[in-house]
Amino acid sequence: MSRFTSPDFLRQAGENHVRAKPPPPVNLTRASVSRLHSFHLKGKDHFEVDREFAAQADQAAPGFVDLVLGERAFLQRAVRHMATDLGITQFLHVGAGLPAPGDPHQIAQEVSPEARVVYATSDPVVLTHHLALTRDGRTTTAVPLGLESPARLLHDPESSRFLNLERPIGLLLTGVVSHTPDAGAAARNIATLRDALAPGSHMVLSHYCRPDPMRHPKDARRAEQLERLFLQRLGHGHWRTEEQITAFFDGWESVPPGLLQAQKWRTMPVAPPVPGSYQMPHRNRRLIIGGMGRV
Repeated sequence: MSRFTSPDFLRQAGENHVRAKPPPPVNLTRASVSRLHSFHLKGKDHFEVDREFAAQADQAAPGFVDLVLGERAFLQRAVRHMATDLGITQFLHVGAGLPAPGDPHQIAQEVSPEARVVYATSDPVVLTHHLALTRDGRTTTAVPLGLESPARLLHDPESSRFLNLERPIGLLLTGVVSHTPDAGAAARNIATLRDALAPGSHMVLSHYCRPDPMRHPKDARRAEQLERLFLQRLGHGHWRTEEQITAFFDGWESVPPGLLQAQKWRTMPVAPPVPGSYQMPHRNRRLIIGGMGRV
């Protein structure tokens, strides 16, 4: 990029007549999970520290990228199911990552052009990119809040402008709970969101999983190695047991096929290649699970 060329996020914002603020300063000495995912999703928003972290994750669990791509495909299938089969037209994505092709608003708006999506994130860099790239003032927006502030998130002026709590909402919690250190606090915050949602609302949640070491010792060892690495490099990133993850669905009615390996949840054919059709190799399938619940 020459010095006369605007960065993509600024150029696109200009085309949409949105005044974009440059991202806040980035700490290039510490890896970021959002930039790690950008690297694996073939994005441009990552640095050497993130690529080094990606290499270490791959050493701990060869094919770590499978988890990122598999979780992404799981989210895409869930949004398509909500929009197409359940008729949901408003979504709240908590813990959103950096914008990438196949984001929830793109999938939902293929089904219903008027579908609304609120991206919620406590990462100021992610927020800046979302405001620049996806905010159109009518169907997509972003707010600077995360799962740790459920009441504020629901009643934020921008969220309230986009989301009607009297109608069903698709609550998207893919990946975010894995990076919440206090499982009890996460469960309480999810319950706060659940209690505020209208009947017919659905939640989709995915989480890094620590398999039973007696039944799957190699997978359990991979999970342990990855958790140790994430806690060392990021300070968060937890591989919890299936029983611990099931607890986050307390108070929700389980939606078939239930909580299971993310790859097995409403699997799509590989061809034609569309958002959600990616299929994880077998090597890391036990390390991430997901499911859906309804109010």
